[in-house]
Amino acid sequence: MKKPAVDIVGITKIYPHRLHPVTALSNVSFDILDNEFFTLLGPSGCGKTTLLRIIAGFEDVTQGQVLLYGDDISPLAPHQRPVNTVFQQYALFPHLTVSENVAFGLKRLKQPGEQVSQRVKAMLELIRMSDFAERKPHELSGGQQQRVALARALAPAPKLLLLDEPLSALDLKLRQAMREELKAIQKQTGITFVFVTHDQEEAMAMSDRIAVMSNGAVQQIGTPQEVYTNPVNHFVANFIGEANIIEAEATPMRGTSAKLATQDWPPIRVDLGRKLAGPESLSIMVRPEQISLRPASARNKQGQASGQVLGLSYLGSDTQCHITLESGLSILARIQNVSEELGNLTVGQKVVVEFPESAVRVLAK
Repeated sequence: MKKPAVDIVGITKIYPHRLHPVTALSNVSFDILDNEFFTLLGPSGCGKTTLLRIIAGFEDVTQGQVLLYGDDISPLAPHQRPVNTVFQQYALFPHLTVSENVAFGLKRLKQPGEQVSQRVKAMLELIRMSDFAERKPHELSGGQQQRVALARALAPAPKLLLLDEPLSALDLKLRQAMREELKAIQKQTGITFVFVTHDQEEAMAMSDRIAVMSNGAVQQIGTPQEVYTNPVNHFVANFIGEANIIEAEATPMRGTSAKLATQDWPPIRVDLGRKLAGPESLSIMVRPEQISLRPASARNKQGQASGQVLGLSYLGSDTQCHITLESGLSILARIQNVSEELGNLTVGQKVVVEFPESAVRVLAK
């Protein structure tokens, strides 16, 4: 079992205001493991950047502690913490060369000249920019500047590297390429990375674990697969990917099993992981790729959900299908274009909408 690199202990941050104080973080507690690529994911204003700035020391806490490998770093100024940050705007020194930018932090630490030279050389090799050592930042592309900022932050060998949406200024193709590079560099250096983003795909592609945040609180922490496949509530289900949320009435069965009755489908049996005292209203989620469609016919079984295709969007690898059921419920399906399932579906066509019981996830209110 890995030991924690960072312990966030009961962090609350309240910004004073003349009329109404603003609570940016409310009693947030979790840990980040050693040598982990950990991502804080959420919409604008959820508190993720505030939390990153608290770890860095740029913001004071109203209440709580930040522990780094067991030591309380909360009282320390930013320059006293063995932590470096890569910002959205890379903040390279325009008058310095690439090698001088990378060496800057090492010289401030008063490391010997030969040691600085060796470390700069190693960092430029790590980011594959040895041939650019004498160039100035304005002579580099956005992706190259991002690598230099990363090398400068890594050069002093911090115990923790914080990354505040460093890919957001790059175009799509370059962002995708830099994801792979960041993940590879993190594994190669063994330094714990804490990454902030609002981009779900970015978080899913790079992270060992993700903390999904909303309204100053952590909603769920888990691997990318866990938060996508088993979201704990409506917010996580809707924020991570796309989700069909369906209201159901649960009736207790033996043990922790329950029968779910929906307006559109035959009864569904699920294991709730808890006993029901009686009937209970709840919500279930089914991901669009778990939905199956087939043309409606006179031979359809009674009780099957049928509806009409309202829209088809071709997305390359798959097609997104918007369906309205007879009850009025809107359903989203994603059908792989290599599948024969899509057939000759057309807008306005009547279809039967199905999904396996194994695709159903029960959400907390």
